[in-house]
Amino acid sequence: MLNPEQAHPAENQWDLLVEYGHGLQLGFHALWVETDDSEELSRRFRVDPESRLECDLKTLAGTYEGPPAKGMWIGPHTPGWTHVFVFGLYSGHPAIRDLGRRRVFQINFWGEVGEGLEPLHLHYDGELIDDVMPPYEEGGYMALPDYRPFTAGLELDPDTELEQDVHTLWCLVGRITGRFADREWWTSTRTFYRIPGEAWEG
Repeated sequence: MLNPEQAHPAENQWDLLVEYGHGLQLGFHALWVETDDSEELSRRFRVDPESRLECDLKTLAGTYEGPPAKGMWIGPHTPGWTHVFVFGLYSGHPAIRDLGRRRVFQINFWGEVGEGLEPLHLHYDGELIDDVMPPYEEGGYMALPDYRPFTAGLELDPDTELEQDVHTLWCLVGRITGRFADREWWTSTRTFYRIPGEAWEG
């Protein structure tokens, strides 16, 4: 059962994204991968190991004008989970389908002027299992009802702003993984790698 005291983050997840994301509120692609082995994940993404840079998001934003063409910023999320911001990849990219027999939750936000917010996708062993989304009404339809306990008190509303939906999805994945994003999370030093453009050609 979900502990009510841990059901909601201390701070709004969208507000933290705006304050500490250094432009990511304009669009981001985030993965939560069920593993502690960030080195293995980096190899699976076919990164350029020579491009390794230990940095926080502020440093990363100052290194590139605009997002890197292809790359990843990766680090620990909570025991058993690794978080990745990926750049230049799409939701069904082969790299994301090649992360092994483990759960991968994915949020892709294209920005308000783009294609908006994709559902919270669950991948496993190269396959898109389905979407994990709170129902629009209590007890309503869910594609993956096993995750219903994690959606208690989280509401989707077609009339709400995208920012609220982003907050809701970050809350949901935070409940599943056992940690919400907070100020320490957003300001941590993690590892950035470039992904060579030719790495996934052919």
